[in-house]
Amino acid sequence: MFSPFTRYQYAYRLTSKSFNKLTVTRKHSSNSSDDAPYREYLALVGRLFAAYGLVHITSEYGFELTLCEGPSMLPTIRSSGEIIFVDRLTPKLNGIEGGNVGMDRVKFARKRQEDFQKLLGVTDCRWHKPIVSVDDLPKVGKWGRFWEQIKTGVSVGDVVVVQHPDRKGTICKRVLGLPGDTIVRPPPTMRRRRRRRNEYGNKNFLVIPDGHIWIEGDNSMNSSDSRNYGPIPASMIVGRVLFRVWPLRGNAFMQRGASPRPLGGEPFSGSTVLPAGYEGEEIVTSSRKS
Repeated sequence: MFSPFTRYQYAYRLTSKSFNKLTVTRKHSSNSSDDAPYREYLALVGRLFAAYGLVHITSEYGFELTLCEGPSMLPTIRSSGEIIFVDRLTPKLNGIEGGNVGMDRVKFARKRQEDFQKLLGVTDCRWHKPIVSVDDLPKVGKWGRFWEQIKTGVSVGDVVVVQHPDRKGTICKRVLGLPGDTIVRPPPTMRRRRRRRNEYGNKNFLVIPDGHIWIEGDNSMNSSDSRNYGPIPASMIVGRVLFRVWPLRGNAFMQRGASPRPLGGEPFSGSTVLPAGYEGEEIVTSSRKS
């Protein structure tokens, strides 16, 4: 049995303990409320870093949108205001069609010739070149050609973005030659003045070395390209242009094919390319049916 005084003392002690607990709890709650803005700030910073990392990884290893300036790719890409979609992933995964070594590409080309002859049911000595001008590509089968383009390596006729060999920045050109291909010097009346060096030396032709590509602009009369600085290493390829994002006009796809015909009846001053493995046969251009 507790006396009244003892009961009062016990009740006072319980009340004091409860009050102390309540005070401590309220103090902790007050600290949590004070820390909330900092936690939200840190969470926001974390999200920004994650978003930046995602954008960087996507643009470095996936794809990117690039503003293209300059007249060298007319009429395919206009001289200003054109935004293009650059695929960085598949060129890294698939490399160069037929390989980086000239001899490997000779074997690849010979095998392809045999396949073409079987497909066409002929046994002649003509060289079937599976590329035509983008102006002559059929309107049907566009998606099939697009799929073929992204599942294979960089090939002749692809439009690519590469690092400039002489200065900081990138350029957009069309691939005309791969390792083992022979570049034939243009006729004397069509030769452009070399502003850097004569890559041909005293010869009328140049064999593209292993691991290199030959690029030229579609506007051959107004383009600084491999005719000025020679073949460039394939490692300088940034990505392959798949289509135009802006402006919304005409055919937006950058299809694989030879350069379009010059505008306004201008003469073609670009290089002539003989494919790896070619031995003087009659060249017949053809387009794959998709």
